[in-house]
Amino acid sequence: MMTCSVALNAQDIKPFTPTGEALYYNFWVGNWHKVRKDDHDTKVQFRVSKSINPAAFYEDWDMQIDSVTTIHAVALRAWDKTNSKWMYTWVSDNGLYQVWEGKKVGENWYLFKEFTINGVTYLSRQAWIPDGENKLIRISERSDDQGKTWKLRFKENFIKE
Repeated sequence: MMTCSVALNAQDIKPFTPTGEALYYNFWVGNWHKVRKDDHDTKVQFRVSKSINPAAFYEDWDMQIDSVTTIHAVALRAWDKTNSKWMYTWVSDNGLYQVWEGKKVGENWYLFKEFTINGVTYLSRQAWIPDGENKLIRISERSDDQGKTWKLRFKENFIKE
């Protein structure tokens, strides 16, 4: 009797078959390198593999900050079938833990997070936009007016091996 009660109160026990927007990151699995001028960095910037379901991805990041600093991080990017959006969780070796919420902007999915640093609050958004076969553009933007206007922080090109 208790087992039946638990199953009836579960949020959703139906199998998941991704369709529509849940297929947006189908290009995502692989090893990605940052493109520098007309060449690409030989070090893998991040590695992506399938995770727990067909619309969930595990990411392993090595971000070269400067000549002496590299940050290692892991992330989980997944489609939330209950709320019909992409979500992103990031954990780094220098102690950062971030949860980003997906929102569609035009044809592409962006991840949004609010930050307060040194007493200043701003909204950040990032997108990884497919740009042809095995290529993508990573865009990071910042808004100081709750998303009314956006300033480009950086734009990077990546290629998949």
